[in-house]
Amino acid sequence: MIEAVPFSDLGAITREVRGEVDRAWQCLLETSGFIGGEAVEAFERSWAEYCGAAYAVGVANGTDAIQLTLTALGIGPGDEVIVPANTFVASAEAIVLAGATPRFADVDPRTLLLTAEALEAAITGRTAAVLVVDLYGQMPDVDALGRAAAKAGLAFIEDAAQAHGATWHGLPAGSVGQAGCFSFYPSKNLGAFGDAGAVVTSDAQLAARLKSLRDHGRITGMSWPARTAASTRCRR
Repeated sequence: MIEAVPFSDLGAITREVRGEVDRAWQCLLETSGFIGGEAVEAFERSWAEYCGAAYAVGVANGTDAIQLTLTALGIGPGDEVIVPANTFVASAEAIVLAGATPRFADVDPRTLLLTAEALEAAITGRTAAVLVVDLYGQMPDVDALGRAAAKAGLAFIEDAAQAHGATWHGLPAGSVGQAGCFSFYPSKNLGAFGDAGAVVTSDAQLAARLKSLRDHGRITGMSWPARTAASTRCRR
């Protein structure tokens, strides 16, 4: 008898961390900190440190991470963003949502990742940025790509949605360029309970703009709800 092997067994993953998640969920219920709040802030600090960046900004999903980063960098209508042809549709979709135009570049036939040569060949007078995509836990040669982007005056954004924890010669995924964009879709390398995303960056002004854009343009202040004595019980 042939037994089907599931592509992703989220139930098994959940059982491994069920006790810890139950305790964290109980804390959220006590404080009603469902949007932002202490739990998200703690995650942002930890994720930024893990990725070797100064800041992490939590967002709704990986597509928003890319779109908001492009918007925060002032990239939109009239601009082209180079993106590898071999990627998930969301990479190009986020560029369109930001008002810019995807310009597809070929990939290396061995690694299936973008190369500096392909990037340089795709640059036009309208090119404003390159969205370098990490796939299957692999990072491309970001050293060469970074040099090519800098030479052409392009913003360098990393789509690290499939490379949580990966490194390139000691550089963590997400730490390269102006910003690194992550997805925590349940089936990703590091999945959430539901959908989620984050942008990591060491640019303080970019992080501030991202925090404002994720909240309808408002300036980040006290998280809602305001911290109470009950919220401190959720600290580990």
